[in-house]
Amino acid sequence: MNTFGQTGLRVLLSSFISFTGFFIYLIGVDFSFPSSFLLSIGTGVVTYFVIKQLQFRWWLKKQALTVKDFRYIKKNLKEAKEKIKRLQKQQLKVRSLGAFKQVFELNRLTRRIFTIVQKQPKRFYLAESFFFYHLDSVVELSEKYTFLAAQPGKNKEVFLSLQQTRSTLDDLIDSLEKDLHAVLSEDMDTLQYELKFAEHHLSNKK
Repeated sequence: MNTFGQTGLRVLLSSFISFTGFFIYLIGVDFSFPSSFLLSIGTGVVTYFVIKQLQFRWWLKKQALTVKDFRYIKKNLKEAKEKIKRLQKQQLKVRSLGAFKQVFELNRLTRRIFTIVQKQPKRFYLAESFFFYHLDSVVELSEKYTFLAAQPGKNKEVFLSLQQTRSTLDDLIDSLEKDLHAVLSEDMDTLQYELKFAEHHLSNKK
């Protein structure tokens, strides 16, 4: 939510207030130059953080979130980010082309879901299965797969375990695709509505 434009606005307004305040303190109130300078700097800093808080409250209202919701989501996003980092490391450890493609797809889907929710936190509740179940399974199984695949002298039991793990990871790719679909469901509903409206408008014209 802390975009470049919002930061720029805070800096601009706080600088203007600070500059104006300096002359008010110096000329209007007749403070000394050092006192006026320090007070104007303090006024600018306070203004900056007040505007930042107002922007944050406005953003929360736009997102239809409470402060408690935001903190809860932020905590889970932080944990998910660490898990995704672990998953990304597995990309460099796989040795077969098939496994590389599989882990690449897992990384792509997890990053996509995470990025969408990071930009629009209210969508977190549409992807709870991803954050609380599927992401954990993907990371743990990927780590298990790369660990087993790296072991020398694999026996039949290890090969069977690798095969089962890859099969489960395929199932998890399907689950992640459903999670992504759920996160984007609002956009898809809006698109369908707009398409129907456009079709209705065009048919009326005819």
